[in-house]
Amino acid sequence: MFWVRILDGLAARGAEPSVTEAEVAAEISIPGMLTYADHGIVFGPTTFTPDASGLYKYLLRVQQPTPGEPIGFDTIQKTSSRGGYLVPGAPVTELVALFGLALQARLFVLSTTERRLDPQYLPRKTDCDVQRATGDLRHNDDMLFSTREDRNIHTSLPPLLDAIRRIPAKHHLELAVAADHYARAIRMIGLDTEMVFVRLVSAIERVMPKHPADSLSEKLLALEGLTEAEREELQVALQARRARARFVAFLERYAKGFFDNEPKEPAHTQVTPENLPAVASAIYRARSGYLHNGDPMYISQRMAQFPFWHMEPTVGKWQQNRAFTAAQKLPTAEFFHRMVRHCLLARIDELANTEGPAMDGSGPPLEERVASS
Repeated sequence: MFWVRILDGLAARGAEPSVTEAEVAAEISIPGMLTYADHGIVFGPTTFTPDASGLYKYLLRVQQPTPGEPIGFDTIQKTSSRGGYLVPGAPVTELVALFGLALQARLFVLSTTERRLDPQYLPRKTDCDVQRATGDLRHNDDMLFSTREDRNIHTSLPPLLDAIRRIPAKHHLELAVAADHYARAIRMIGLDTEMVFVRLVSAIERVMPKHPADSLSEKLLALEGLTEAEREELQVALQARRARARFVAFLERYAKGFFDNEPKEPAHTQVTPENLPAVASAIYRARSGYLHNGDPMYISQRMAQFPFWHMEPTVGKWQQNRAFTAAQKLPTAEFFHRMVRHCLLARIDELANTEGPAMDGSGPPLEERVASS
């Protein structure tokens, strides 16, 4: 990730750094302070009471090894490609998305400021547009909008950042994009629930394995007379095959452990390992129908009197002149974003422990290490 390359550049060059600062906001107060990689990254609260709009303020400071060129133009030019690394707003975008994933909180970037040590250089500030639902959102999602003891900046963030730094760079783009989709998804809660599902599915799609080559794809790609553009288009089409099956398989694999503390009754309102394949298939079909045909989704509404139910107890419904079957029913957005977060952290943990530097593997899962309790 871009922030990893910045920290590597700081260590390698030892130059006087410039600083990028971001004012970040959240709807909840999160205690603790992050000072990471010899002050290469600093993050913590700056206010302890909400402002008029209900936001608590935080400051993110990222050092850079040289003013304006943290890596060097020559290096970027030599390593650029059509599929190269690009995350707009990095490193702030990357870090804020990862922080939100670790803390299970909605973080909003209010502004970014570039500062240099040169006394002739004035700080350059950029304000950011923030779109969010206002008011008391706990009835929509108690997990995101309530204070919890296991949210702590000091204990939750270092394990995730350490894990990312152990993962080979070839996986960094997919993880950065997936974390950003997750962050954008939960920021849409209260505004557009269908887009919450769209973004969460995209987060999983970005990290799920590609479809392995088979006899059909090998035969088609071996056809003579194809232009390079036609070959690339064909590869994209072949990868789309069995996408739903790969999505379901990913959730089944990485959701292990998620259901250990989830209630299983009443059966018709709960998602369990047994019915997860059917629920995941319904989610993927609904997302595809929404994007390609504009079809509405049958999304369960959270019931305040039964906050632990994953789905409505309905077995179908009618809305205007449209009928939905029980097989089309999706879980609540709160349940789905919690499961997606668990799966993303499990995938990061796997990459860090199988492709990163050797570890004994005896430690607890990453999801437990990012929490203080």
